[in-house]
Amino acid sequence: MDGDKAPLRQISALCEKYHAHLIVDEAHATGVVGIDGAGLVQTLGLQNRCLARVHTFGKACGVHGAVVLGSENLRNYLVNFSRSFIFTTALPEISLAAIRASYRIFPELQEERKYLSLLINQFKVLETKYQLLPSETPIQSIVIPGNDNAKKEASRLQENGFDIRPILYPSVPKGAERLRIVLHSFNTTGDVTRLAQCLRK
Repeated sequence: MDGDKAPLRQISALCEKYHAHLIVDEAHATGVVGIDGAGLVQTLGLQNRCLARVHTFGKACGVHGAVVLGSENLRNYLVNFSRSFIFTTALPEISLAAIRASYRIFPELQEERKYLSLLINQFKVLETKYQLLPSETPIQSIVIPGNDNAKKEASRLQENGFDIRPILYPSVPKGAERLRIVLHSFNTTGDVTRLAQCLRK
């Protein structure tokens, strides 16, 4: 929810120490984190230390569905015992074609990821009247305590042309209500400056 990165190396070491299995949700890392957008696990070289990695097709891929990456034993287990898999229908061919196309272009998007990093760094140093939570990812959270306060600020930003939604209690702890800002590579530096100006008012 905060947009921060999990300390996967340390978590992986703990899993090995206590004989636990590591499952990593790469939903927001898919297509964005790493040189080719392969995600945080692969960027850190921890593929062989994870029981499973979950990549969604509903964010960077712009489609729907998801995939679980793991061993053949895990695959066979899920095929036979995962109720949510057994009682669902296969993705339509058009969705599979869109997912394949996404994965073909992810490695070619180095400039877009570099530009996204620039926008993130620009946003992080701009002054606002609210607390900005630490994050190096496109998800930037600004804490605005109180459900009503967060909803009011989100409405004001929406009136100024920003599609920013409030995250309210009980989705987050009471007093940690926030605006969740998700930067995209099609935003401009001017967009980020104007957003910061709105957040200073």
